[in-house]
Amino acid sequence: MSSPGPSPTELVQSLYEAINARDYEAGFALLDPDFEWLEPQTLLGGDHRGFGEVREGIQAQLEVWDEFTIEPEEFHEVGDRVAVPIRQRARGCSSGAAVEIRIGHLWTVRDGKVIRLEVFPAREDARKAAESRPFAA
Repeated sequence: MSSPGPSPTELVQSLYEAINARDYEAGFALLDPDFEWLEPQTLLGGDHRGFGEVREGIQAQLEVWDEFTIEPEEFHEVGDRVAVPIRQRARGCSSGAAVEIRIGHLWTVRDGKVIRLEVFPAREDARKAAESRPFAA
């Protein structure tokens, strides 16, 4: 029996709202202390595990990007997972150059906390992963 509270999709929506508001404390409140952020080296630098590494990853992004927003385009919930194709926009601090990428996020929720984010360069791969493979903790 699942505990009452927000659905996985509602938790992920709240996390995007916190990120875009740069309210990182509200965002961290939604994460499990052992949260994993798994990202290909080709995007923004690889994997981050635990609050300390996640904070370092966020700080590294803030040093590069003056403006940074993530626009979720839809939410596809499969059990404890939520696949989200996103549009990520940023503006360089020193260059002022605008950048936009479209990638996929796959979030995993357990016991009312977000425990993992997997980033996919091909947005449709996040949904395929949510539907096709079991989560291994």
